Amino acid sequence: MKKRLAAALLWFYTGWYAGALIAYAVGAPELIGPVIGAVGAAIFAGDPRGIIWRRAANPKRALIVERI
Repeated sequence: MKKRLAAALLWFYTGWYAGALIAYAVGAPELIGPVIGAVGAAIFAGDPRGIIWRRAANPKRALIVERI
């Protein structure tokens, strides 16, 4: 879970920076930076399709594997 939180913070900052850069280049409102950052962080941390963060098929087995 610590990795997800750290990754979400990094994606938020990266999205904010990229959004601010795009806003500056295009002349869009500055609010687009934090919005892009928040959306990117939510998608990455939430991982709705399970592509980035793998889920264990059997939760009990995951606990045993983590202890080894």
